[in-house]
Amino acid sequence: MTRAIGIKETGLSEKCHYAMGGSGERFCYQLLPATYKAYSIQVLGYYEENPTPTTVEYVVTSKVQQFLNKGMTHDQIALKWNAGESATKCSKGVNKWKQAYDSCGYVQAVLANLNK
Repeated sequence: MTRAIGIKETGLSEKCHYAMGGSGERFCYQLLPATYKAYSIQVLGYYEENPTPTTVEYVVTSKVQQFLNKGMTHDQIALKWNAGESATKCSKGVNKWKQAYDSCGYVQAVLANLNK
């Protein structure tokens, strides 16, 4: 599941750890800084401002596993990854950073990556 998300977000290129999104997202999995901070505290017990690629991978994999352990489906995880943990349905529009989003399209792309 993490690979499917990473492919959608950055293609998991060799340099994706340094990728920056139009809304301030970071790393191969394009996490907003506040989201990465929350996830790292949940997983590691602390926040590391400049994590290594290995640390980010561990945090992301552990967080996705937590979602799976809660009984979430792959499409639910993809939706929350794209639209936030409180998201319960797809939406489309432009965010406060003037970046277009389509969470239904995002979910479909992640699921397609997962099935490859």
